[in-house]
Amino acid sequence: MAFLKIKNIFLFTTVLCCCNGYCQETSKDLLEKMDGIISQRAYFVTKKIDRINEIVQSAPNPQNESELNDYYYYCLNLYNEYQTFKFDSAYYYAKKLNETAKRINNPEMIANAKIQFANILISAGIFNESQDILKSVELKGLSDEMQANYYQILSRGYFDMESFSQSQEYALEYRKKGMAGYDSAMMYLPQSSWKYHSLNAQKNLKLGNTDTTIIELKDIISTYNLSNDELAVQLMSLAFSYGIIEDEENELINMTKAAIADFRGAKKEAVALLFLANKLYEKGDVIRASKYVNIALEDSRFYGSNFRLWQVSNFLPFIKAEHIGTIEKQKNKLWNYALAVTLLTIVVGISFVIIVRQIIKIRKSKRTLEHTNNKLAVSNEELMLANRIKEKYIGYYFETSSQIIDKLAKLKSLVGRRLKRKQYDELLLEVDNLNIHKEKANLYHNFDKAFLEIFPEFSRKINNLLKAEEQIRLKEGQLLNTELRIIALLRLGINDAEKLSHILDCSVNTIYAYKSKMKNKSKNPNQFEKDVMLISRVKNIRNNSLI
Repeated sequence: MAFLKIKNIFLFTTVLCCCNGYCQETSKDLLEKMDGIISQRAYFVTKKIDRINEIVQSAPNPQNESELNDYYYYCLNLYNEYQTFKFDSAYYYAKKLNETAKRINNPEMIANAKIQFANILISAGIFNESQDILKSVELKGLSDEMQANYYQILSRGYFDMESFSQSQEYALEYRKKGMAGYDSAMMYLPQSSWKYHSLNAQKNLKLGNTDTTIIELKDIISTYNLSNDELAVQLMSLAFSYGIIEDEENELINMTKAAIADFRGAKKEAVALLFLANKLYEKGDVIRASKYVNIALEDSRFYGSNFRLWQVSNFLPFIKAEHIGTIEKQKNKLWNYALAVTLLTIVVGISFVIIVRQIIKIRKSKRTLEHTNNKLAVSNEELMLANRIKEKYIGYYFETSSQIIDKLAKLKSLVGRRLKRKQYDELLLEVDNLNIHKEKANLYHNFDKAFLEIFPEFSRKINNLLKAEEQIRLKEGQLLNTELRIIALLRLGINDAEKLSHILDCSVNTIYAYKSKMKNKSKNPNQFEKDVMLISRVKNIRNNSLI
């Protein structure tokens, strides 16, 4: 009887182990599951948009001082929704968050707004500016949670800078600063929180303690109720850990799970799918890799960050080239088959016709792919110029805004003193002494200077488009005149006459008159505006020359 009981226990244990092994999902199972998730992408995006619309409908009035706190959290909620979904919207609400925090004048809110703004700049690859913003955060008196968040974002920036650094010396310095940021963040986090354990796991991963990292990450994933975005990050770290110890199956499993979590969270800034595509490419699954990298490219375009688009474009040519090679191999097999079966019956002849049609389609696909790659190369060149313009004018915007704020602060202080002393005549005199014309002239001069740093040959190239007798002669010390300034704004994409009139403080008719006058002066009036848009100054990717 005892023997039968032991035998039954052994049998039950064996069956249970078999069931557990059977229920364990393989990478093949998960990839098939993800193909189903991909077909539901529109559903997850719609849910995301519905959440955003629900927040938008509850918008407080930012002009009402009593609703400023509500408007701050309204901007914060929208920023959080857009952060990994739509870059330009996240950037917009990050700016609104900073403006609102300044109006409220709450140190905690100001610090949080700056941290979030730095975070979105890191996502766009704007590392130096993000570091400058973080350095401006006053940490004294902030809550532990806020200080932990500050050091986490600081570390993220340094580790991203390490990843894209071209210098081993600087890369090591960035890693050192990133690790120091982890230590500081962990000082302010409760040891029971998942964020504390996650940072500790990241530290161990970078220190080479891979086995410890795997145990910590698996414990986080199984213990804590994480959101899709949070789960995806932990799963990618786990995948990298398995990759270090060359456990390809578990690496692929966790990478696929991370990509699935990104899709469920409607995350468009995701990198899991890109790494998964590259892994499948290395394993020889070129067709699936090509499909995934195309989706990653589509998502990057939707997200709207040139930095993310550049990352995807680095993977795309290699996978596409391998895809074309696979198609070429298939084409060669079809040709061999066609030559063999031509010696057989009429049925073989019909098969030959079908194969020829397939080959024509393949060649057409190849030409389409080559055309796409050429367009992508041109787009990369245009993105480099767009990045330079964006970086320059972000700096110009902050510098100009800072100057205006300083002047307003001084004026506020002066007005306050005069009013307290009831010196109304002196106050009126100060107001009369304000030289608006001079301020506008300084604004135009700063714009001219920033523009000519990007397009130093602009005046000469414009003159090349004009007739010899209509050449523009600038006065001594003058960077741009009104005519050139209008054309410069057109080159930056501002072609609305009403906007130009507001910027340059003149009438719409005057703008039209200047534009018409410049066209009439040109050698080819019908082509003039298109020729202006072709004026560029960016390094050619292929020959490293200036164009």
